[in-house]
Amino acid sequence: LDLPYVWLRDHCRCDVCYNHQTCQKNIDNFELDLDIRPTEVSFDGTVLIIEWPDKHLTSYNIDWLLENTYHDQHRDRVERVLWNKAIMATVTEQPMVPYEDFMETEEGLKEHVKNLMKYGFSVITQAPPSHEGTLAVSQRLTFLQPTFFGPSWSFTSDMAFGDTAYTTLGLGAHTDNTYFMSPSGIQVFHVLEHQGTGGETLLVDGFFAAETLRQDNPTAFKCLSETVVAHEFYDSDHRVRSLGTVLSIHPTTKKMFSIRFNPYDRSPLHTVPPDQIKKFYKSYAALTEEIRKPESEVWLKLKPGMVLFVDNWRVMHGRSSFTGLRRVSGCYLPRDDWFEKARLFGLQNL
Repeated sequence: LDLPYVWLRDHCRCDVCYNHQTCQKNIDNFELDLDIRPTEVSFDGTVLIIEWPDKHLTSYNIDWLLENTYHDQHRDRVERVLWNKAIMATVTEQPMVPYEDFMETEEGLKEHVKNLMKYGFSVITQAPPSHEGTLAVSQRLTFLQPTFFGPSWSFTSDMAFGDTAYTTLGLGAHTDNTYFMSPSGIQVFHVLEHQGTGGETLLVDGFFAAETLRQDNPTAFKCLSETVVAHEFYDSDHRVRSLGTVLSIHPTTKKMFSIRFNPYDRSPLHTVPPDQIKKFYKSYAALTEEIRKPESEVWLKLKPGMVLFVDNWRVMHGRSSFTGLRRVSGCYLPRDDWFEKARLFGLQNL
């Protein structure tokens, strides 16, 4: 371990420096001596004890230090599997959890969260084929995240909102809420009934497409991870717009952090200087090509009782066009709260 003395002093967990009831720090960073050095150090293989110049004592369990250092935070607790059609075909245990296990056991809930961390999606099977069933499994994970679409929805192709999702048209792979400053963390889909043909659900791993682009076309990857663009949602009651890069990289791990990809909702390109416009279009087209390759696509035929959870910061969704009555139930879930579940289960670091 390579730990600066000022870090060790700042992270003291004694009752004076840390409030164990509120889990909050009491130390004022402004008063820290950046050049502080201990007067005495002892280590018995398990506990590190430090005495500082003012006679203050700090003690650390080695396990706590290992869990909270820079190097440990770069280690994935759950290996993230980036996938395309061929890779998913080799997965022996598909990311599915039976409803009863999910609702009644902690192990079932943990498996569902693990699937989301690993693959970016997970399916609860054998759920009650109703809107109430959708809400029950969603709220087992966390609370609902309301938007101007409401806290949840159960819709047909009736154009209740001015959005392509409320039609019978096919939808290409995209992420939702790109027009929000912080897009919803999870989208939940549950096809309650379909009397017709088509309507298959499309999934594409945005991180797989992005990492392929980073390897094959680093110039395009760099452009999309640095160029800020706007997305918007406009109707008679709403004027929503946000700015962000199409690709976001985690600031410490440098792995993919999020993808914000929705050609349907991209606003006029007013954030890119004229001399960079062509470069952006070329880069966006390169990513789109990766996303739309048939080998990138996984298609599912969702049936009543199959509730699909999708990591909206990673996995893009779409659908094929359809005929007949098709009723879909769903909602959004906040990202912070399902990540909290992952941390409580020991599945997530950062």
